[in-house]
Amino acid sequence: MTQCTFCNYRDAAILEGKIATKQITQAQAAKIIGCNKSTVSRHMGNCVPKKIAEWMRPEPAKEETLNVVNALITSHAKTVEILEDSLAEGDRKTALMALQTEIRQLELTAKLTGQLNEAPQMNILMHPEFMKLKQIMIKTLEPFPDARLKLSEALIEIASDERE
Repeated sequence: MTQCTFCNYRDAAILEGKIATKQITQAQAAKIIGCNKSTVSRHMGNCVPKKIAEWMRPEPAKEETLNVVNALITSHAKTVEILEDSLAEGDRKTALMALQTEIRQLELTAKLTGQLNEAPQMNILMHPEFMKLKQIMIKTLEPFPDARLKLSEALIEIASDERE
């Protein structure tokens, strides 16, 4: 059995789907599993792409069905061939059209494999309300150096989890 805490969770696939469809955040998933957000972040960055790569492995298409991965691979090869031919012939207009098609294909491939995340990113650590709360907590804990140190360590951990 794998050592990834997330992979070992009984409903890991369900949570991955909810994270991918933005029904829950990585932080919410971490609370459900009972682990750090950084564990979920590492799982989504390391384990999920491996699973997707396995799923994306081309298979022979069955009759009357469309295998999107195989179709994309075929389309990509044809686009590259058109690009090379048009460049060799000096046909820049066709070459530019082939490049535009190639860019769209790369974008679709990146979306399918999870390499392109279009979700907006927000750094809560720079949010004015969080900064004010942090100042209030540190000032309130000034007479209690041990508690203040523990709070500082926790805030540093949050900051490092945000960067991952």
